[in-house]
Amino acid sequence: MAYTQIERRCPVWVKILLGLSLAINLGIAGLVGGIALSGGSLGGKGPGMGYAMPYVLALPQEDRRAVFGVVRGNRDLPGRGVRRAVYGEMVALLKADTFDRAAVTAILERQARGVEQVQSVAQDEWLDRVAAMSDEERRAYAERVEEVVAKGGPRKSRKGD
Repeated sequence: MAYTQIERRCPVWVKILLGLSLAINLGIAGLVGGIALSGGSLGGKGPGMGYAMPYVLALPQEDRRAVFGVVRGNRDLPGRGVRRAVYGEMVALLKADTFDRAAVTAILERQARGVEQVQSVAQDEWLDRVAAMSDEERRAYAERVEEVVAKGGPRKSRKGD
């Protein structure tokens, strides 16, 4: 007994529908990513451009990577999983039937300590980098800091780095 293979083809309208769906999803992802990278709807006042970020963003690329690398590589700092878990705790508290102000305050304080730890580690590495600059390099760096602050980020002020 011979078996014949039946060829099943996907209808053209399904392929078109899937292509349109993919295009729409990519468009939305690009829009959201663009807003996030450009400072968002907060006009650059969101988490992307804090007080310390212009200093780091104005550094030459290899120094920027080194500062971020020291922060990422520091085992004493809260990692992404820990931070995500804390957000989960906060969400659970916010969804609870009764608002526990003390527990919410404790989480906010824990998050603030984490931010302080990260800033301290990054600041130490940044200071080492700036201290190692020559006077001329430091002056050029100061001008880049001014540009980053004036324009809101590295993409708008630095083309050839």
